[in-house]
Amino acid sequence: MLKKRYADFDKLITDIDKLELTDEREVLIYHNDKFYDDVFVYLDDDKEDFEKLKPFIAFLAENLWKLDMIAQRYDDIHNNSNLAQSYEAAYIRLKAPNEVSIEYYGMRENTEFDVVFKHEEDKFILKSFGMRKNIPADWDKE
Repeated sequence: MLKKRYADFDKLITDIDKLELTDEREVLIYHNDKFYDDVFVYLDDDKEDFEKLKPFIAFLAENLWKLDMIAQRYDDIHNNSNLAQSYEAAYIRLKAPNEVSIEYYGMRENTEFDVVFKHEEDKFILKSFGMRKNIPADWDKE
């Protein structure tokens, strides 16, 4: 069952002027609520580019719920499990100029995995889900 999460715009930080480094390399984009913890964009070695990355970080915040829904749909079709009930997003990493990775952490088990998306032509394309790499573009076609 899919669940629309991370869509509370009162909790999302989408205003470029309100984005700030909370640590040496973390940018908070979603304030925790009664259901989910905070979500951060982790900049790795890109902290020098923080000002330049702000528009894309705000774009990620606005689309966090869409990315999560893609991951849930893939999980529902191919794993027959329930991502929304067992995992929550914790970090987003910028892997390449047009690639992002969401780290999901287990809420019931001590486990984590990455879901990687490629951003092109204003849409996100699922590239990998945990150990499954090179996911074909038509993965959701029956």
